[in-house]
Amino acid sequence: MKPFKSLLFLIVVFAILVLISWQIPKGGIPIYKNYKIKFPALSGFFANNNIKYADISEIIKKTELSTDTLQKNDSLLIDSLNVDSIVKVVQPLEFPDSDKTALFPFFKNVQKNDGLIRVLHYGDSQIEGDRITGFLRNRFQGRFGGRGAGLISLVEVNNISGAVDIENTGDWKRYTLFGKIDKNIKHNKYGILLSFSRFAPVYNDSLPNDTVIYEASVNINKSGSAYGNCFKFNEIKLLYANNRKPVMVELYDGDKLLGFETLLSGTEFKISTFKINNTNQKLTLKFLGKDSPDLYGIAFDSEKGLAFDNIPLRGSSGTDFTRNNLTLLKEMYEKLNVKLLIYEFGVNVVPNIQEDYTFYENWVYSQLSALKRIHPDMGIIVIGISDMSQKTENGFESYPNIEKIRDAQKKAAFRANCAFWDFYKAMGGKNSMPSWVNAAPPMAAKDFTHLSPRGARIVSEMLYNAIISEYNNFKIKYNKTAL
Repeated sequence: MKPFKSLLFLIVVFAILVLISWQIPKGGIPIYKNYKIKFPALSGFFANNNIKYADISEIIKKTELSTDTLQKNDSLLIDSLNVDSIVKVVQPLEFPDSDKTALFPFFKNVQKNDGLIRVLHYGDSQIEGDRITGFLRNRFQGRFGGRGAGLISLVEVNNISGAVDIENTGDWKRYTLFGKIDKNIKHNKYGILLSFSRFAPVYNDSLPNDTVIYEASVNINKSGSAYGNCFKFNEIKLLYANNRKPVMVELYDGDKLLGFETLLSGTEFKISTFKINNTNQKLTLKFLGKDSPDLYGIAFDSEKGLAFDNIPLRGSSGTDFTRNNLTLLKEMYEKLNVKLLIYEFGVNVVPNIQEDYTFYENWVYSQLSALKRIHPDMGIIVIGISDMSQKTENGFESYPNIEKIRDAQKKAAFRANCAFWDFYKAMGGKNSMPSWVNAAPPMAAKDFTHLSPRGARIVSEMLYNAIISEYNNFKIKYNKTAL
């Protein structure tokens, strides 16, 4: 091909591309669900990247020192009180009509220090692997007492190690109320974790086969990524219901039998407790029976102080609670003495961009009001959505609906008389996620959605400081000396 014809061909091709660029909308052409045909805008080839990323240097400066200090002494038992007396609040808690009494029931209970108090941290994939929860647990237990990893599933969630390492032997299966629901489950009694596990098939209308005996085990090991306090506990609790046949459970430390329990048949919710010392290094629970109960979780607790549970619900928008059996959930909250619930969702709402999020506000409100209704003596803190970035022709920018989702969450929290903590603002606001990703070391992952371990520690410290500051104010208000 002659040079002139080659040049003419390139000009024609370029002209066609320009025409296509003009015809296709900036947001793309929807073809199926969340899939779109996109084409680079002509301006993107010539425009300079003028995105202004948030300056997070002050956030790091105010929080990194304390997190580094606490990393060196993860027991926190020596200096936690001194640290709490000089907390630096980067982002405070917010309350409806500035009425801060929403958390007073929780504060009164921790102040009494009478028995074991439970805190539930529900969230989406942002808290998987004990992210955020782990640091909060360590700080709160250092301040108010308590040891152990808290309540977890008997089947490891998404193959991600959490506060303790779990290994399963046998035909275990985990059933969830969120995500893809197994059609074999004909009830909605999913319990406190919104999931349960079984080591035998589900029998709905027929009795279990008496000729088959099921064996299964759960190996429990110390997690290399968790704080040391997680594997220091003196109680193991099994939460169960809906077993048609008795099941024998044995607890071993290596080859040494520590104790055994019989999980009685019946539909009602029960808790079976093993009392142990805190020097065990490798534990195994062995199950033997002609059926499996619905096992709602296993708790690693102390007898006093705080238990702090990490409950990640991957893929959930936080709108599944009202589909759960609320009578059972109420019973669990009462028997486990739940006094604070942290509600952290939102990242799964972002991809479905809408102009108005009143529908989402109402969804969240319905969940919060239902939880408050079944357990009024429980404080709730709603954690707003974090910043999230999408790739645009100019680079990585905050999704355009982040602030609308955050505002909907805040309105729902205030309507339900819950406290609210603005995660998005705490990070630095608009276009802060790229600053977290590009920090050295990184504070967020390259997916521009999830936090890194360093970022999780910083966010946890900001949240802890916000809560403990309100606790100190509560003590002053009631003529107590703030520690």
